[in-house]
Amino acid sequence: MNTGSSFSSFALDDNPLVARRPILDEARFDITAMIDLVFMMNIFFLVTTVAAGLTEINLPAAKHCSPADRDLSVVITLLASGDRGAAQVFVGEERAGQALIDADAQERAIREAVEAGVRANKKTVLLKAEKNVRLRDVARAGGVAASVPGTELKLAVIEKE
Repeated sequence: MNTGSSFSSFALDDNPLVARRPILDEARFDITAMIDLVFMMNIFFLVTTVAAGLTEINLPAAKHCSPADRDLSVVITLLASGDRGAAQVFVGEERAGQALIDADAQERAIREAVEAGVRANKKTVLLKAEKNVRLRDVARAGGVAASVPGTELKLAVIEKE
């Protein structure tokens, strides 16, 4: 009987007298992709933050302007809405009458007031808007007022010192 050959035919795992080596399953986590993603996000936020800061522009001060005569003008006042919705429109001076909030009602009231002003020889439309009124609301009101034939549109301007 050859003991050397019989011993070599047995694998160590099959021999109950030899202690098994524990199977170590090391947890590995490759964070290379996550680091790349974090750097790309940093670059994205850096670029968008710089671009967002550049959207605010300083308009030049008015050099040559003449005041509009309020007695010969149709005055339309736009006030900012508290809920950041559409602006409140008043035909006439601030808080004169009821505030118009619905866009269709605003356009109808502006058109009617400007047409009545043209019939009364008031050919200038003076738009007054608060600082917080959105540009789209001012542009919409100005577009409706300027669409009436025979009118001249003027916006309120504050001269810088």
